[in-house]
Amino acid sequence: MTLAISYRVLARKYRPKTLSELVGQDTLVQTLTQSIQQNRIPHAFLLHGIRGVGKTTTARIIAKALNCLGVDGKGEITPEPCGVCSSCTSITEDRHLDVIEMDAASRTGVDDIREVIESSRYKAVNGRFKVFIIDEVHMLSKSAFNALLKTLEEPPPHVKFIFATTEIRKIPDTIISRCMRFDLKRMEPLTLVKHFQKIAAQENIVVEIEAMAAIVRAADGSVRDGLSLLDQAIALSGDHVTSEAVCGMLGLMDRNCLYQLVQALFSGDVTKSLTLIRDLLNQGADATTLLLDILDLIYWLTCFKSSPQLGFDPTWPESERQQSNKIAAQLSLPALMRAWQILSKGYEEVSRAPLPNQALEMVLVRLCYISDMPSVEEIVQSLQSSHSDKARSGAPTPTFSSPPPPTPPQRQQSVEPILAAPAVLPQSFQEMIKLVEGAKEPLMYSHLLHDIHLVSFSPGHLTIRLSSHAPQNFPQSLQSILVKVTKTPWKIDVVTTGGNATMTEQKQEHEQKQTEESLNHPVVKEIMAAFPEATIIKKN
Repeated sequence: MTLAISYRVLARKYRPKTLSELVGQDTLVQTLTQSIQQNRIPHAFLLHGIRGVGKTTTARIIAKALNCLGVDGKGEITPEPCGVCSSCTSITEDRHLDVIEMDAASRTGVDDIREVIESSRYKAVNGRFKVFIIDEVHMLSKSAFNALLKTLEEPPPHVKFIFATTEIRKIPDTIISRCMRFDLKRMEPLTLVKHFQKIAAQENIVVEIEAMAAIVRAADGSVRDGLSLLDQAIALSGDHVTSEAVCGMLGLMDRNCLYQLVQALFSGDVTKSLTLIRDLLNQGADATTLLLDILDLIYWLTCFKSSPQLGFDPTWPESERQQSNKIAAQLSLPALMRAWQILSKGYEEVSRAPLPNQALEMVLVRLCYISDMPSVEEIVQSLQSSHSDKARSGAPTPTFSSPPPPTPPQRQQSVEPILAAPAVLPQSFQEMIKLVEGAKEPLMYSHLLHDIHLVSFSPGHLTIRLSSHAPQNFPQSLQSILVKVTKTPWKIDVVTTGGNATMTEQKQEHEQKQTEESLNHPVVKEIMAAFPEATIIKKN
């Protein structure tokens, strides 16, 4: 009886074994290579990046570089480990005694770190260095981080620490400052396409351009995620991976159908939009995934519209780029931005809705009815055109005149009355202020209290002096409000001298007078004499 050789997934089969094989991390490779060549190797490394960009792989390559013995067993530290010596092979097979990998997600406590610290005291058994690789280091507890600080700052010369994390913000600054930090980049789409095409060629697999583009878009910058999807697509389609198979595997809508749907939405065709979306939902597509696909296309249409060079992306085939350019030329940026806002808000509704399919349809109906709404620019142009037509026809148009030039004191500025039907008027300045307050004019009410010095008042006629904080158009604004509220003409004169204190100043003076009278009361004097440190507090 023979055992079948177990299949190795592509992500493991094509895992980089040397620094030069790392994809899309040129800065990291150059820095590590020069550090090793110059023998300027830090005692602690911190590798940060999203899932699947090579953090653990890089950590193992560093461990190999530090402990490689060479083909002849006499090698030195090298940026290109041989991969065939006993040290390299044992690290690859995860059985090297001096390379200890620890998953901080499952071992988060201080006792686990104490074991690491205790083990670091002993020299390496087979290699030059004892290397501790701690994955997902941000999961360690606060006490575990504190226990690691002293050893991390002054480790034994034979010990190296390599930390990997996806959440750099959760790591204390005291830990980060003791490490050489490397931020692994998210993979560029073109880099992923070339890498996956190379692997597909080595596997004798034919992958259509559209299918590869869909896989790279779904990978979202992660090499491991993309290889896992490619593995799944090969298992589904065999030696020839088609775009239809990949779209069905990922639950994506047909690209031609997507363009038809977007055109129907922007043309306001509710019937066609609902027919297309229901066909896709009946085929088993997910509502939130469909909405994300529409959002993604709106984003690229906006890129094509605002700046054509931004629309270049290898994950978009040439035929789709041409189609996107054609649609973008027919739409305005305000319409695209409005659609983005509606769909983004709709995504929250669909993801929380008890009936996501129906919620998706309601979002698209909303977009259809708003698609033909004029923009602010169009509304302004329409108003300007209407104003010009009235001017040509001789219809009266509102005019705005500047205030008269200053005159010698008492009459610096005068606002003539506006004619209206007479009505009951306030009989005092205080009643007028209450009238403004009741008209829901908080800013005007505040200026009347704090910035206006009353010179004289009579129903329909007001003479005031303005403080330096009052706006220049205050008389006109106040007159407009009073005419609107009282339905009566008002005349407001502004002078430069004279006038009473403001209402706020009068209130403060009254309160101060009340306080002085209270302090002079015989009973209060006796209380203050008995309690010298007592103070009088006004209670509203």
